[in-house]
Amino acid sequence: MIARRLAWALWAVAVILVAAEVLFAIQNGGREGGASYGAVFDTLFRLGLLVFPTVGAFVASRRPKNAIGWIMLGTGVLLALTGFALSYATYGLFTRPGGVPAAEVMAWISAWIFLPPLFATPPLLFLLFPDGRLLGPRWRAALALVVLGTVAAATAIALTPGTLQDAPFEQIANPFGVDGAEVALEILLTIGWVSGSAGIVVGSVSMLVRLRRSRGVERQQLKWIAGAAALFAVAVLTAYPIFGDVLGQIIILGAFCSIPIAAGIAILRHRLYDIDVIINRTLVYGSLTALLGGLYIALVLGLQVLLAPLTGTTTPAVALSTLAVAALFGPLRRRIQRAVDRRFYRSRYDAQRTLEAFAARLRDEVDLDSLTDALRAASRSTVRPTSASVWLRADR
Repeated sequence: MIARRLAWALWAVAVILVAAEVLFAIQNGGREGGASYGAVFDTLFRLGLLVFPTVGAFVASRRPKNAIGWIMLGTGVLLALTGFALSYATYGLFTRPGGVPAAEVMAWISAWIFLPPLFATPPLLFLLFPDGRLLGPRWRAALALVVLGTVAAATAIALTPGTLQDAPFEQIANPFGVDGAEVALEILLTIGWVSGSAGIVVGSVSMLVRLRRSRGVERQQLKWIAGAAALFAVAVLTAYPIFGDVLGQIIILGAFCSIPIAAGIAILRHRLYDIDVIINRTLVYGSLTALLGGLYIALVLGLQVLLAPLTGTTTPAVALSTLAVAALFGPLRRRIQRAVDRRFYRSRYDAQRTLEAFAARLRDEVDLDSLTDALRAASRSTVRPTSASVWLRADR
């Protein structure tokens, strides 16, 4: 009960911080600086921040001994605090100077408070997912590496003298900077970056080792987080160049938010085995979209060269290419589905072939004993029962 109340209390803190950030951002009118992709993206981004504390609250309240839920809760609160501190300080320093207390302190907080989620959350999720425990005592060194990198980087940036580095506070002096410690802090920052990067690599290795050793439920859980990570990687590499600034950033944001959602589904085991269907459909329709898209572009370009001198317009080339792609959709989808099943879902592919062979034999076979033997063989090779028998109803 205490854990549940604490989890939802932290979630409420994150929600309040995001709501307060929105109010200050409206007053600031875009003075926060940095890249902005419009009101739609900014709103979706703030809502996306709440995915981490929301999923974390559900996991922590139902699995309080699993550290993953508390890590996501802490990540959500710190990300919300980062945005709030930025908007609060902007309001107090530029929109209405002196209108709120401790604006410089909040500007200082916004300069480094985002580092723990950035440095610690990914490797910690990799090291501890899905049960909240390390693979073994030897992986404690990796955990110490992550903590060292996070503390070193945050401390170095927080105490560096001079002005703050991030917009819009480039002219604001660091109120807690330590004069004369520049060299030591630079070394500390380098240690932080190296340790943080190494922690991510080691955490990824831990995830791969765990995936290789896993069986049953744990393997399905790891598939969820691996699928979400793969989706995020594909979105980062393709969404921005293909869809442009705003839509591309929204797609990347959605893919990023899928990681905590997938982690929550895996840990709480809600519709756990649906991941195989999702991966299968993603492989099939992703490949189908890429092939049809490339074919459509090639057909349009080729037909334009052939038909433009005759028609004087590109409309026939576009129309014929569209019809060709539409006609190829069904046959190509079936071929890709068989190829995916054969390569990645061999048991399903073999089972389908067995059933097709049994159906063909059923049309031609008339001997009852042979059909009975064939039915038992088909059931053994497809569903693999511990025992099988055939009951025949006597004629009345």
